[in-house]
Amino acid sequence: MSNDTCHPNLTRAPKGLVSHLPFLPKLLTKVIVNERIAPARLGNPKTPKDYGMPYQDIDIHTQDGVRLSGWEIIRTNSSKLAIINHPLTCTRYGAVKGLDGVPVEFLPMAKHLYDAGFSILMYDHRGQGDSDGGIGKTMIGHEVPVGAGVTEWQDLLGSLEYVSTHDLLKTNAIALISQCMGANAAITAWDKSPDAIFWGNVKCHVAIQPTLSYNMTYRFIHKKLHIDLVDQVEKAQFNKVGFGYSNVLEHISQVRVPMLFCQVKDDQYTLDKTTGINDVQLIYEACPTTKTLIWVGPNEAKPFGSGKRFDGYGYFNHYPEELLDFLNQHID
Repeated sequence: MSNDTCHPNLTRAPKGLVSHLPFLPKLLTKVIVNERIAPARLGNPKTPKDYGMPYQDIDIHTQDGVRLSGWEIIRTNSSKLAIINHPLTCTRYGAVKGLDGVPVEFLPMAKHLYDAGFSILMYDHRGQGDSDGGIGKTMIGHEVPVGAGVTEWQDLLGSLEYVSTHDLLKTNAIALISQCMGANAAITAWDKSPDAIFWGNVKCHVAIQPTLSYNMTYRFIHKKLHIDLVDQVEKAQFNKVGFGYSNVLEHISQVRVPMLFCQVKDDQYTLDKTTGINDVQLIYEACPTTKTLIWVGPNEAKPFGSGKRFDGYGYFNHYPEELLDFLNQHID
């Protein structure tokens, strides 16, 4: 084992025999890059109506010209709004198969928010769900690669701009509820467009399992394929679409509102077993504002799940109290 001095909290395992097989690393690199920038599209098999919430299908247009598909759930006489985005390989609904045998659905969390008096905006990120973008067979509209958190900050800003001109929502106090890739994108948005006028209505920010993308990609590939391809994948991806991995540590200093972090403590893709530190702890420590961290797992104060990553996206479906307490503390 060796600690990576360029990437904090990453201990690399010795290279296995697979790394030395001719042609295989190059082939796997190509497959992984395609899975990152053009993942298979998933559907939205349920809608807010299935949970008793009235809604409308909407289109959101980003400043770089991508049409996003979303749901607008209006709570009558509400003055507060939750904007919810999603992880990679999911949609605004969630993912039926999920990851490592754990499916996920975001509508139960949305229902808790609706019952607590929130209007809600949920959208599919570029190239996923029903939104435009994608490459090749995954393309709808015009070609736009999935950014895995690098470019989706424009999706978040698009949703805020949509709200800023909405007759019923434009004066609402806003809570951002962002997840994984979507959390990285939302954190990045604070830095990329710090002077946008609609930030004034954003009162707090929930980040469910943000990542250090380099570290997570290394661990994911190594655990699934027993090979170290993280640098080859980043280089090949950059050569193909002009960007590499998301790094929220470069952007989180610009966040200006209280943050709530939520993370599966023993998530194999974010926990370095040598240091005993989860990557989210580095992100949490770098956050300059008032902050709270909720650990998720079978051995935590509120036992939940089996320690798998996708458990983290279902936690507030079952335990919404901590989320609602945080939101109510910062939104009048």
